[in-house]
Amino acid sequence: MSFPPVLKRFLDDKNVKYGFIKYSPSKTALEAARGMGLNPDSVARATLLRDKTGIMMVIYPVSRRLMLEDLNERLKRKFSILNAKGVYVPLAAVYHVDAIVDDTLLGMDPVHMVFDDETMCCVSGPNFQILQGTAVWYDSVFQQKNTDESSDSLIMKRVEPIVEVVDVASRRDAILGKLQNITELPAMPKIAQEVLQLGGNPYANATDLSAVIEQDPSLSAQLLRYARSPFYGFRGELDSVSDAISRVLGFDMVMDMALGISMGKAFKNPPGGPLGLNAFWRHATYSAALAQKLGMAVNGSHRPRPGMAYLAGLTHNMGILLLGHLFKNEFNMLSRAIKENPEADLTALEQQILGVTHMEIGGWLMEAWNLPSELIIAAKEHHNIGYNETHSVYPNLVLLGNRMLSAMEMGDEITDVLPGNILNELGLTRDKVLAVFDSIIDNKEGLDYMALQMAA
Repeated sequence: MSFPPVLKRFLDDKNVKYGFIKYSPSKTALEAARGMGLNPDSVARATLLRDKTGIMMVIYPVSRRLMLEDLNERLKRKFSILNAKGVYVPLAAVYHVDAIVDDTLLGMDPVHMVFDDETMCCVSGPNFQILQGTAVWYDSVFQQKNTDESSDSLIMKRVEPIVEVVDVASRRDAILGKLQNITELPAMPKIAQEVLQLGGNPYANATDLSAVIEQDPSLSAQLLRYARSPFYGFRGELDSVSDAISRVLGFDMVMDMALGISMGKAFKNPPGGPLGLNAFWRHATYSAALAQKLGMAVNGSHRPRPGMAYLAGLTHNMGILLLGHLFKNEFNMLSRAIKENPEADLTALEQQILGVTHMEIGGWLMEAWNLPSELIIAAKEHHNIGYNETHSVYPNLVLLGNRMLSAMEMGDEITDVLPGNILNELGLTRDKVLAVFDSIIDNKEGLDYMALQMAA
């Protein structure tokens, strides 16, 4: 695509960050969205309408069809479609016309705007709303789905409203208020604080790390069990944390594992259910192993620290733990909704019930705990296929791993489609990712054992 200067100036003048996603021109935007694993409700397109008084733009998701008769009745106008085959950028200000926007897009973050027949422009949800300027948001003229949901398993399922909007707003306000009050958050465990401080000491060695870890006998025992597990394949004797560091896991790996395990101990959550500790730590353990091993396959310029990739996978859903720890009623509501809608997108359910997602909650927690920026970014952006900014390798690796884990009905991704833009950026192929996944599954027993220890 040749990026029209007028569009570049418009976006730059608004100080909006944006990125592009390419797709095959042989596919419709809806087909491309499905193929890339995007929520079709987050992909915005535009149609121009005309009547004797002028031109108006309507902006709506590719998953819906414009109900023109309903719109004309509501506005007391006699619009017709200006050019049924035309592709218009869903930015009315660029065309100097008025606009109405389907309010389904209000809940989407990010939003992918169809720019032409092979390109989407990705912006954050809040920035999309800013770009719409004085547009009017409507909800009743875009009701009919644009496709037969039963014909494609990858399309996101729309969930019937579970709570009233006013309840969602009040819950969001309550959650934000509690999260912004630092005294309400669980304190970072002392061991985790000391491990972080050690990580900032360039002269720290295995003896120093062992001394910190051995203050907590249960943490020491867990690390030794990990080092002895079939996943690492070590057959010798291990009698101390120092042995685990020097003979099996390495300094960075033990430091990052100790940090993740000790952080998890700050939360008191129920063990069962779709969001309980058993499911959480099983997913976290597999995700960590995948992120670490996929990271080793990344091309040199983007290759991450193995320990940090592991920790990003282990902690990226920490917002779920905090939700269950601080907001038990909301946590239980969300768990029930997942059981009743097992094919639904978790983030869509969260927005519908809580008005906030586990990515936001996890990001706030990690910022409050002053954790490394790599982990904060992984927590916030691990569902965002368009993220290619600072530390993008970490959320991108987590996303790839989670897409593969969806085949095992593990985690919160609902498709195994691997986004081409992420594969290209990391120098990976689908075959390479599948090979890594198969090698991880070959060590399934070891990972399951580790997950049980984490949840205990």
